[in-house]
Amino acid sequence: MGCCCCCSSGDRVLPSADSQNEYEKFEKLLAEEVGPNNPHGWQIKSDWAKDYNKQKFKMRVSLRKHESGNPNKLLRGDGKYQGVSPEDFLGFLLNPENLPGLKEWKDVETLPDGYIKYCRVKVPCMTARDHCWKYTIDRRPDGSIFVCIRTTTHPECPEKPGVIRAYYYNSCLFKMSETEEGIMEMTEFIFQDLKGGLPPSLLNAALPAGTLETNKTEMKHLLTKKAEA
Repeated sequence: MGCCCCCSSGDRVLPSADSQNEYEKFEKLLAEEVGPNNPHGWQIKSDWAKDYNKQKFKMRVSLRKHESGNPNKLLRGDGKYQGVSPEDFLGFLLNPENLPGLKEWKDVETLPDGYIKYCRVKVPCMTARDHCWKYTIDRRPDGSIFVCIRTTTHPECPEKPGVIRAYYYNSCLFKMSETEEGIMEMTEFIFQDLKGGLPPSLLNAALPAGTLETNKTEMKHLLTKKAEA
């Protein structure tokens, strides 16, 4: 994108903490209908493909307005993947080896149910962004794995001059399909505010294609690692 995000567009409303645990919040989102004329405002931006692509996955990507009033939209991704497991995807989330523009990655603290991690990224024509993330990991009795990544604060992760502290939320559930042998299913919800001068409309327009490309890159990485093992 041909812009430099070094100016401020003002503070926008961000999701606030409440008493629900992360899995309960995910279940509430998961129960929302996505189909035509749904009451939640979901719009399907990329529907299911008929067949699995060369990277052995297919996805449906949908967007709706976020209840906070923030102009950045909430994304729902539903995916089906061949030849990988929930543990494979968890391993990638904990150590994303090929994250575009990654400049710094640090394990900050181990928690009873997850981790605190720090990362800093820099892509061309944009001011660097950094994140302080809390990972919540729940291995469910049915063999599925629920993961939530949410922006948090930590004394070892102070904001840095010249780097924009972005907001990010990702909750996802990975499970093996009950109807398709060898297929892993995933549903994820992503909300982010990169802040700075980047117009939310640009991010919203890029989200569906960006999500598909991210999954393409991730599956290529995972399948290559499994073939080399």
